[in-house]
Parts: sequence; structure tokens; C-alpha cells
Amino acid sequence: MKLRELLHAIIPYSLNKALVERRVGFNKQDKVLIKNQVALYPPSLDLKKVVTTELDRAVAFMPYCAKPTGDFECPVSDPIYVRKNQKCIRLSGGRCDVPCGVGKMVDVLKRHGFTNDRIFIIDSDSNLFPWLKKKREEGYKYYLPGVGCYYGVGCSLEYCGKNLGFEGCIVFLDDYDPEDKKHGLCRSMSDHLNEDKTLTDKGKRTKINDKSIQLIEKILDGEYP
Repeated sequence: MKLRELLHAIIPYSLNKALVERRVGFNKQDKVLIKNQVALYPPSLDLKKVVTTELDRAVAFMPYCAKPTGDFECPVSDPIYVRKNQKCIRLSGGRCDVPCGVGKMVDVLKRHGFTNDRIFIIDSDSNLFPWLKKKREEGYKYYLPGVGCYYGVGCSLEYCGKNLGFEGCIVFLDDYDPEDKKHGLCRSMSDHLNEDKTLTDKGKRTKINDKSIQLIEKILDGEYP
């Protein structure tokens, strides 16, 4: 385990959150982005240029834990692994009426020309990272967006940015139920690793906030910045 990963493993959630915000450069970000739980990485990224001239070189990824469970159930859940798969009815071109932030984000991306092979539903980092490496080799340079919790973002920043050279737009997840922290966002490294490494769905209930999705759509429409 690298020193940075070790530090993430032992520090409390609030401090880890602050460290990730520092690494992302929250103090250099536009307040509209931060208010909507979105950030650029690096903060100097020319978002307008990416959208107007290089959008075809962008991919997107988001985690399976943002699929619905509890109040609503994801219709492509597996009998054994439950939501922990790369499936999405809307991604495959079908109709799904279940309220779902993943589905909403997929719809936005597909309306703006993202093809199925440019959108990844994360079932594990061990599957995401090889996919990103392959996409980089194919000439893709940006993620718009990359969605994750603070621990997920903290783990992937170095690999995506430093190792692969990706730049892009990060969307931070929310707890599905703010009163249910136990089943919400990962709040420790062991929590995140347990969620990532196990084969089955651990029952985390997160969501991609509607205001984040709306801002991503404005970005892709060229209405921001």
C-alpha cells in the first residue's frame, strides 16, 4: 500500500474529504461548480474548448452504487450480485421508468453524442482502470463526467491524472438518504475497499444529485461557463 493510500486508510472521513478537496483545488474552482458538487481537474481545464472542439475525445463513468435500491429497485439487478454489474437499460437503448440518477446521466450523455462504449458503469476499480487505460490508448483524453464518492475520487485521481493523463470534470455523489449514513457514502478506506473488492452488492445507497446532472447538461450544451 502506498503512503498516500495508507494515510487515506487511517484518517477520519472529514479530514479525507478536506484533503481530496485540496488535491482537486476547490479554492480555485468556480463557485457555481462547487455549489452543484462538480469540480474540474485540473482547475485550469478549458472546459469550453473541450466541449466545442474535443467532446468526441471524452468518456464518462459512474458507480453502480448510485443505482436505486430500497424505495425503488434497479430492474437489471442480478439475483446474486444485485446491482453490482455494468448493466443499465437506458445505456443499452431500452426504456426504464425507475427513478435513477445513473439513468438520467446516461440519457444526458447519449443526447450529446456519447456512444455506449464511452460510458462505463463501475462495478469495481479493477474493471474501471483497465477500461480507462484502453480508452487512453484509443486517444480519449477527458472524462466528462467521472462520478464518485470522496474515497473513490481520492483513489482514482492519481491513476487517471498522473498515470494516464486524463483531465476532466468530477461529480461528487450524495447520500441517498441523509439520515442513513450507515448505508450511504463510504466513510472510511476500509469501507470503500470492502465495497470495491467484494463480488456482491454491499447495499450502499448513494445518488447523483439532480443539480449535478443539470449542470453537466448545461456544460455539454455549451451554456456553462
